[in-house]
Amino acid sequence: MKDFFYPESVAVVGVSPSPNNLARAIVYHLSEFRYTGKIYLVGPKGGSFMDHPIYPTISHIPDQVDLAAILTPASTLPEIMEMCGQKGIKRVVIESAGFSELGNEGKGLEEQLVTIARKYGIRFIGPNCIGVINKENGLATPFMPFRNTFNSGPLSIISQSGGVGGALLNELASENLGFNKFASIGNKLDTDENDLLEYFLEDKGTEAAFLYLEGIADGRRLMEIAFRSSKPILAHKSNTSEASTRIARSHTGSLSASEEVVNAAFRQCGIHRVTDMNSTLTAIKAHGLPPMRGDRLAVISRSGGHAVVAADSAAKYGFVLQPFPEDFLRMVESRLRAGVIRLGNPMDLGDLYEFDLFHQIVSDTLAREDIDGMLVVLNYNGIFFQDDSRSLVGKIKEICLQGKKPVALCLVTTGEEWHLNRRNHPGFPMFTDPEEAAKALALSRDFCHRNITSFKEAETLAVDQQKPLAILTEAEAREARQLTTAESFEILANYSIPLAPWGQARSSQEAATQAAALGFPVAMKVMGEGFIHKSDVGGVLLNLNTEAEVREGYERLAALMQTTESKPKEKVVLVQKMVFEGHEVFVGAKQDPSFGPVILAGLGGLYVEVFGDVALRVAPVSAAEALKMFGEIHGSQLLKGVRGQPPGDLETLIDIVQRISQLVCDLPQIQELDLNPIKVLPKGQGCLVVDCRMVLA
Repeated sequence: MKDFFYPESVAVVGVSPSPNNLARAIVYHLSEFRYTGKIYLVGPKGGSFMDHPIYPTISHIPDQVDLAAILTPASTLPEIMEMCGQKGIKRVVIESAGFSELGNEGKGLEEQLVTIARKYGIRFIGPNCIGVINKENGLATPFMPFRNTFNSGPLSIISQSGGVGGALLNELASENLGFNKFASIGNKLDTDENDLLEYFLEDKGTEAAFLYLEGIADGRRLMEIAFRSSKPILAHKSNTSEASTRIARSHTGSLSASEEVVNAAFRQCGIHRVTDMNSTLTAIKAHGLPPMRGDRLAVISRSGGHAVVAADSAAKYGFVLQPFPEDFLRMVESRLRAGVIRLGNPMDLGDLYEFDLFHQIVSDTLAREDIDGMLVVLNYNGIFFQDDSRSLVGKIKEICLQGKKPVALCLVTTGEEWHLNRRNHPGFPMFTDPEEAAKALALSRDFCHRNITSFKEAETLAVDQQKPLAILTEAEAREARQLTTAESFEILANYSIPLAPWGQARSSQEAATQAAALGFPVAMKVMGEGFIHKSDVGGVLLNLNTEAEVREGYERLAALMQTTESKPKEKVVLVQKMVFEGHEVFVGAKQDPSFGPVILAGLGGLYVEVFGDVALRVAPVSAAEALKMFGEIHGSQLLKGVRGQPPGDLETLIDIVQRISQLVCDLPQIQELDLNPIKVLPKGQGCLVVDCRMVLA
């Protein structure tokens, strides 16, 4: 990936003498950003532009070329890529549109590009993108017009949309913040976000990464990269609604992933998800300051009202307002003009007009060992004390950077003064609202203290997969969409998942015999693919207390089976020991197209069906991660014991989650899996799975 950003020579393909030619903008940018390498222009009409000759084809360039930026009609790309391969060009940025984003007609062209690229060992970005920028060497290949008003900074950007990426660059410029590298990836036909992110996390010039994605190429790989990262990763994943999905299919050929899975996956691996430009800029500012390594915060303000707002915001985000030493407060109090303000944390300095003392207060406070960061509100109107106030902004910046602790400076002033201070202090984040400043400090703190457990930390259990695979093979042979309850139970038993005692019966007498052996009362259930929700059609009979009731129950269920389209010859029912005690819990799993196996857990019954009170994780999960899942469920207090009820056996429940996690990783043929309900017995007595549904891919 490094070769995309540090080529010693660039060929711009598609340039013509016409003033409407878009490829000319690429040449302009290489000059505007002061690219340090050699530039070659290619276009069939020849001529020249910006003192560069235009060669008719790539093969006419006399020298070696490291990178080609191509903006020509889509139909010309296979021939141009072939020429790149013959010329020995190993990196290509394809900015042309007209491929799979327009439908099936463009897929054939994409297949040709991939074939040619593999033939010559070419890696390419795009198609349907706006190019790459590297602030370190002036490489800039977008055809979207920019002026080089951008500062250099620690952030590198990956954007699936050129328009959204360009808008973010402009917002960074307006905030006088900077970036290091930028890549628009479009259709992601060859190089995707994971390839670039993995490189950015190793790149010395990159200290934080931002991704704008409409579709996720390989969610599991993205998570594995994030698990290894010591740098903050911010991601705006759009394409979350039906309408935006339709647009994205035509815009970048992407399909949306489940929102719940994306949120869970990002939290699990430590990616911070943003949802709009404001939240994006706040997160970028958060990581543009020194890290907030704890909860201990000092708030200093030149406005009493803003001090109150800042204190409320600090409480909202879980900060502790450390008290100031008494001798320090008395010293400050002695320097106030009217002496009508009672000092504390937050410290209201609206009565203080000694700017050197304000500087000293900030400096001394940040130096304290019991302070992790500060929120400073500086308000002035640009009429009185404007020079002192401007100077104080610069001094606060120096204190922050030298002390290596964050000072979130909230500047409340006129628009003119705001822009002047940003212009005078490039790269230093400033805020207009105490709430935003407190949120930024919280994001920094949460990153420093993120608690993530990678896939590698999940315990692998020794399981003989021969029997489960045989069951799945037999089900696939009969083209089953869903396993029978008995087949599902047999697979669960193979993974040592505890089941309520059960048996199968093919006649009323066998059912009565099974019930007597299990012990009354029992439940009886229909089995088979025709019964997805057994209870809804009368396929579950509960609290059967005698052999006569069981025989009658069998006949009722057998008659019910005859109403289905399949009309099975063998009428098999499940007989199961009734389990009355215990909390009902739901554990499920599904195969996500991007992230792979995903685990869901929540309380059963109404909690999952009506309230959707579930926690999600991408599998495999460790015991620690499974415990976190139940900590996220709103109704989890019931498992801990309330109003005299004993606590549930959470240890066994966590073990079940781990085993289901491994099961769906081992057996991807199972598309969906529901254990509902699991009866969680009192602590030390275990859990019992009462019902299970497994749907095949």
